[in-house]
Amino acid sequence: MRGELVALETEIRSLDAAWKPEPMKPKAETKIAEILTAKGQPMAVDEILAAVGDLFTPWKVKNTLKKKSTGAKAVFAVNDGKYAVKAQ
Repeated sequence: MRGELVALETEIRSLDAAWKPEPMKPKAETKIAEILTAKGQPMAVDEILAAVGDLFTPWKVKNTLKKKSTGAKAVFAVNDGKYAVKAQ
């Protein structure tokens, strides 16, 4: 079965060189962005923590929000203590 998956991955890469397989373990940044997009409006940290549940630790969520809401590569925008997905 592993050989079949490797062959399939090789075939996909030949069609699209920029393709990458999705990681098996979800990224906090991706999950938070999904939650914020689904909600459709800014959310406070406590609301995000409740929505994430026990998928990530509170420290991981807060740290991800802090790191990904500043700088040139910011993914989240923060306004009045509420986070939203930054417009690309």
